[in-house]
Amino acid sequence: MDLILDDPKRVTVGYLGVPGDRTFLMEVEDDQQRVQFLLEKAQVGGIGDLLAQLLARIGDRPPADWDRDSMSLYPPFSPIWRVGSIAAGIDPDEQRFVLELSEFVPDDDREPREARVGMDRDQARRLSAHASEIVGEGRERCRLCSRPIEPTGGHVCPATNGHGPLTV
Repeated sequence: MDLILDDPKRVTVGYLGVPGDRTFLMEVEDDQQRVQFLLEKAQVGGIGDLLAQLLARIGDRPPADWDRDSMSLYPPFSPIWRVGSIAAGIDPDEQRFVLELSEFVPDDDREPREARVGMDRDQARRLSAHASEIVGEGRERCRLCSRPIEPTGGHVCPATNGHGPLTV
């Protein structure tokens, strides 16, 4: 493991940009450092889902309300690497949650770097809720084909074979 952050004071996800053109980041901060990782939107959603499933195993769930301001990303924005794979787990005795991140290495010319991020139950609850919320802040989806609708107000919907009114 190249980077171990077992007791961070902040674990959050966020994005830069506008819907349709967003860059997603995970930010972890402990007493020594603040580290950011580059993620895909689906990975952020996956983190939210995985943590919600782990919380359900111990009879808990993500909160309906949390301090969204405390979950904001802090500049400067300089991720150390792009995440390729994510694993999540829980120590039920300690009620500590763990995310293991592996670097995306496109050509397999070297071993990917790895990071372990530990968090307590409350941090996992907030991260799960926040991740799900920010993924949902994207573009509106077409009712017929579920593809994103462009900010200009429409798209060519395959469900209408490219004909008919654009769904807005």
